[in-house]
Order: sequence, then C-alpha cells, then structure tokens
Amino acid sequence: MNPILFTAAKGAERVMLAQEVRANNLAQANTVGFKALMEHSSPMAVEGSGFQSSVTTRTNSASNNFASGAEIRTDRALDVQISGNGFFAVQGNQGEAEELYTRAGNFRLDADGNLMLGERQVMGEGGVINVPEFESINIAKDGVLSITPPGGGAEMQIETLKLVNPGNQQMTLDSTGLFVSKQGDVLAFDPNVEVRSGYLESSNVSSLEELISVMSLTRQYEMQVKVMASASEIDQMSNRLLKS
Repeated sequence: MNPILFTAAKGAERVMLAQEVRANNLAQANTVGFKALMEHSSPMAVEGSGFQSSVTTRTNSASNNFASGAEIRTDRALDVQISGNGFFAVQGNQGEAEELYTRAGNFRLDADGNLMLGERQVMGEGGVINVPEFESINIAKDGVLSITPPGGGAEMQIETLKLVNPGNQQMTLDSTGLFVSKQGDVLAFDPNVEVRSGYLESSNVSSLEELISVMSLTRQYEMQVKVMASASEIDQMSNRLLKS
C-alpha cells in the first residue's frame, strides 16, 4: 500500500475513534457524577518494506478525567455529594459478591424500602441498605444514615453508606458505565471519605469544549480524506505512466 495512503487512513481511523469519545461525553453532559472520557494516542512506526520512514498513530484505551463536577444544591435528603475524592458503592450484576462504584449520589427508595441508585441497590458497610418507615431521614457527613420513626421519637441509625477511596488511578470504567477496581476486587470501606446531603455533583463535561473538539476533529477527518484521495490519484497517475 502507498505509505501516504496508509498513514492518512490510520489518521482518519484515530479521528473517528476520538469523535466517538467526544460524542459520548456530550451525551452524558447532564448525567450526575459522570467523568468525561479522554482519548489517547501515541506514535507508532509502520513496519514493512517501503514504510521504514513512515510513522502513524496508535489509539490507546480512553481514560477518565476525574476532576470534580460542579455542585448542585437540591436540599433533598437522599441526594448526596462526595466531598473530595472517593466513590459510592452499589451492587454489581452478581449480587453482593460484586460491587460497582460511582460518584452519582441521586439515591431513591423503592417500594420495599431499598436504597437505590437507578435500578441498583446501594451498598452499606454491612451490605445492601434497607430503610424502614420513617418520619424524616438524614445522611451525615460520615455517611451514617439515620431516621426519625413515624410519630417522632429518638433518631435511629440504620446503616453507613459504603464509601471507598482507592485512588482514581486504580479505577476503570466497565461496560455498565460505572467504575470497577482495575484488580477486579471488592474495595474496602474508607472512613475518611466525607459526603454532603442535599447536594449532587454534576457531570464534569464542558459542552462547549466538547463541541469545539468535535468541530476540530471533523476538519481533521476531512483533511485525512483529502490526503487519501490525493494519494490514490498519484498512484493512478503512476500506473498510467508505467503502462504508457
């Protein structure tokens, strides 16, 4: 293959993958606790006869930007924001034997009193959290969930949210869009992680920056396509000259 054509084709492929990442970020711009994806590429020498001086790019796995999103005040007792680093734990696909981790704290109670994030049960230190009937509910900064029984009375501690903080570099996204430990293990509770009830953390995606990136990538793709077309024309001209 023409080295110029090959290099341009690989460049176009990289741009398309980058566009997928940016499109996903834009789609998640309003998702609570979402961490923007970042694409990575590195130079790669092209092997083979006639390619000794050619260099293209290798697209590496996308990683996450763990910068904090903006705080959103809701004054809702079951909306919880992590202060600083850390993650909430929710039940994985294999029950309590597996955990997934997230920065999203927009919790709810289902009809059975289970504390839920979407359709997943929220984990406490002692397992999934079930809340009995209550008059009022409170989540303290250490993650302790307490209720006032119906009709009043002394406040009762129900459970403590399972909060973990293994370090952002130890976490990776899985197919559910939630985080897992890179080692695949269930992480230990960290008593140093603090939360704030009545607030949520927004997505850290900047829609404006993502749109600018998409437009830039579109121009890059168009340039790569033009280079491929030019390389193809040069090949055709060379073939005609050789045949004449």
